Amino acid sequence: MTTRSQGKDIKMAHSKSLYSFRMAQKAEMIALCALINSVYRGDAAKDGWTTEADLLGGQRCDVAMLEKLSDKPDSGFLVATKEDEIIACCHVQLATATVAECGMLSVTPAWQNQGIAKALLRTAEQYSRETWQATRMRLWIIKQRPELAEYYQRRGYRLTGATLPFPDDVRYGIPRVNGLYLLALEKVIAPAA
Repeated sequence: MTTRSQGKDIKMAHSKSLYSFRMAQKAEMIALCALINSVYRGDAAKDGWTTEADLLGGQRCDVAMLEKLSDKPDSGFLVATKEDEIIACCHVQLATATVAECGMLSVTPAWQNQGIAKALLRTAEQYSRETWQATRMRLWIIKQRPELAEYYQRRGYRLTGATLPFPDDVRYGIPRVNGLYLLALEKVIAPAA
């Protein structure tokens, strides 16, 4: 398994697989937007277990939002590819001097339940540790997605008690239920110095 960072392929220490990882290029934001929206929203998303379609209508993201995230310092999108086709992605960014964040973890429904999300998450952790010397990884999930909290907890993440209101902005989706808010989970990804 490899990841491309600044034009180079880097071997990832944790796995041998049939797919590879690299940082997305700006020209790929349209494809990433389509992938993320297909995983989280609409009827097509209901084919996968990560759907939020029952909780939120509208889009999960738009191209301008992804481009803005991609342009920020210490921020980018990791993609998993199989024979040059993007099959999964996630956004990673340095949130504080020691904490990285991972979000929008998306695997095409046809590729779900094959370990790709787990490998992508490990790659995001390794990338954050090696690139930014992050010691913790933070995730934000919708409280009403207990199966997602359980998935991340099986991967070593713990609820922190921190919460945020769900964004009041249609660019992130239109709530279909009341009381949506976000929960933070964190995991130690590097030994303390």
